[in-house]
Amino acid sequence: MSGNRENLYLIGMMGSGKTTIGELLANKLEKPFIDLDSFIENEQDETISNIFSRDGETHFRNLEAEALKLASGCVVACGGGVVLRRGNRTFMRSRGMVILLTASVQELSRRVKSIDSRPLLNGPHGRVNALEQLWDTRQTKYTKTAHFSVDTEGFTPKDISEKIICMIGNANN
Repeated sequence: MSGNRENLYLIGMMGSGKTTIGELLANKLEKPFIDLDSFIENEQDETISNIFSRDGETHFRNLEAEALKLASGCVVACGGGVVLRRGNRTFMRSRGMVILLTASVQELSRRVKSIDSRPLLNGPHGRVNALEQLWDTRQTKYTKTAHFSVDTEGFTPKDISEKIICMIGNANN
């Protein structure tokens, strides 16, 4: 990433480590950190689940697209569905570096098993099945949007953040 105004966007499925790794990266890179979902919840004074229930996914995706454009010179942990809109994918690629964080569906399920506030996982067919369906619909968008992909399974957040910093450094040389 060249220039202080560019962002580092972390994309991937829920449970992939975007927030945890994003906070570490922001600290190491001395940049502000924004978690888009938390930002939206704070701005709306409402949980993501309630926004989905009350106003629907389209409304939430509109809020997400607006929030995405506010970041400048930041590390941004994006919501898992940010890639669903072409405009978001184009915007992120043009405004910074996009890193896809991955893990197996079984690992993602383990990581989010105690979280009941994920509206897209609370369907009738179980968490693993819901994650598999989400991955199937998003995988191509994730991989085409990302400049780099990092497998998070079996690594500590510190190891992953150091690997990403090396990737960024190599991309700028």
